[in-house]
Amino acid sequence: MMTLIQRLTLISLSLILIGGGLMPTIVQAATRQPTETAPTRSNSQQTYTFDSAELPYNFITDAQGKTSKMFWFPNATAHEFTTAEITGSDFAQKLTGNHQVDINASNVANAMNNLAVSGLTIDPNEPLAQYLFDKNIVPTATNLEDFSKAYKASAYMYAWIYQAAADKVINKVDFNTAKAHYETTLKKKLVSLSNLIGPEMLNALNTIFSDETQYDDNFAGLLFLATANYLTTPPEELVNLDPSASEAKAGQLIKEPIKAFIHTSNGKVMADGVLTSYAVLIPITYAFKNPSAPGPGPTPPPNPNSQPVTIHYLDEREKVLKPAKTLIGALGDHYQTAPLTIPGYHLVKTIGQETGIFTTSQQSVTYTYAKNTVAPVIKNSVIYATKGLNLYAKPTLTRSAKQAHYAKKSRMNRPMFKVIGFATSKNGVKRYRVKDLNGRRVTGYITTRTDYVAPVYYAGKPKQLMVINPQGLNGYAKKNLTGKRVHYRQGQVLRVKQIVSHNLTTRFILSNGQYVSGNKKLVIAGKHALPKRIRTKTAINRYGTANLSKKNKHIAKGTILKVTGWAYSNANNFRKGDTLRYKVAGGYITANSRFIQAIK
Repeated sequence: MMTLIQRLTLISLSLILIGGGLMPTIVQAATRQPTETAPTRSNSQQTYTFDSAELPYNFITDAQGKTSKMFWFPNATAHEFTTAEITGSDFAQKLTGNHQVDINASNVANAMNNLAVSGLTIDPNEPLAQYLFDKNIVPTATNLEDFSKAYKASAYMYAWIYQAAADKVINKVDFNTAKAHYETTLKKKLVSLSNLIGPEMLNALNTIFSDETQYDDNFAGLLFLATANYLTTPPEELVNLDPSASEAKAGQLIKEPIKAFIHTSNGKVMADGVLTSYAVLIPITYAFKNPSAPGPGPTPPPNPNSQPVTIHYLDEREKVLKPAKTLIGALGDHYQTAPLTIPGYHLVKTIGQETGIFTTSQQSVTYTYAKNTVAPVIKNSVIYATKGLNLYAKPTLTRSAKQAHYAKKSRMNRPMFKVIGFATSKNGVKRYRVKDLNGRRVTGYITTRTDYVAPVYYAGKPKQLMVINPQGLNGYAKKNLTGKRVHYRQGQVLRVKQIVSHNLTTRFILSNGQYVSGNKKLVIAGKHALPKRIRTKTAINRYGTANLSKKNKHIAKGTILKVTGWAYSNANNFRKGDTLRYKVAGGYITANSRFIQAIK
């Protein structure tokens, strides 16, 4: 019989290491059979008959300590179902709202059906841990203490994986940093509990962290599991998951008496969703820390002379789009800020130093956004992927129809597609029929969701543009981009006078009358602060490429370098994500703030 962590391994990592997709494998938990070594049980047992049962859910504890429920099956027709509904023949379909098939629905439906039909005979004062222990979800645990250790470890493990995978996607955490974090945190915990959880998860993660290629190819893909396990929080927020706090919440949960999950109102008895969540064998407690809180490990208290850095997110009329954030740190410590992704808006201006050090003066960084002006996608226009997505052979996007995967890339490296038609899935969902413009030259179908794809060319006129293409940008005399006049280097800011159309593209007329491309992979609206110089915090290497290959120099700690541009790794490999690098005289260096510090 599989252990809990072996099952979690199947849910999470087993297929990724052999080139497959991430599809949770569900194994129904067996009920523990009484044995000669079973603990002595109380004689105060009661039998509960339920009139209804609640859907399973995740406990989400936010940065302010407020806990709320995030129910599984977001398309379910209700969060609570009567016994008659649960025992009906179409109950599994009701869980998914007849919208799509959820592979976990049948397991949860069976667990809810067992409660509805058979009720529950328990000692109401026994802890939840006893109830779960009796389900035999940790067969290697022969007592409640061992069970509790394994259960809490799974909560820590999942929160750690989601947080670290989101950190790679959002903050472009490099391999060496991620590996060091893994070895000093999660790996130690898995090793210490190997007698309970087995070696499978440890071996799988060790494989991922064995080299940079394994890490780049596989780790960010684990974010899929968060959604598959009904944690629909976006990566921008998952980076603030707190594994230790999530583990502590799991420990508190299983100490609760079982009667806390049996609710009586107006003579009706409802089974709480916690009583059926075991059917899918995933943790359900997730706690978040304040984004400005210190990260893992001991952090010295801020120097009383140090002043905070406040981050504002405003529109062009100075209306607040997102609550301000405050960063604190010790005097002289390094800070780094980043803009948020705000649906319906794009960044047009940044005021203040995005990277710097805490000083005795208050500092602020203001990100200013403008509303998107999105032109309708028409046939033969070009779009690009703003998130990772798949290309399918059919408009109904099934696993068997998958042709290719495109990783989430930084703006200048995003994969492009030409829209050659339109279609709808079996459920009537609109799809784009596209041609790959990234070297594969294949055709297929992709999603039309605006949070995944967008037009490559600007449709609105910003006041300023900044050149982001590493090779720079040319200014031309004519809108068909002929008659070259001048070359603009990466990082130059251009003033825009007018936007014009040319066939299915757009051009900007600059204040000097020249025309430049409106391709978003080449230019970005607004002015964006970039470091002009950096100081190495440790010894680093310089390389001939942005992939940090072809080492050509070793640079000592404390060296000051002039930054002449930037690029991202894996520019032409659309199966992999990419990582920011700084261009300096003679090559490229890491942009990771753990190794370098921006200076004025």
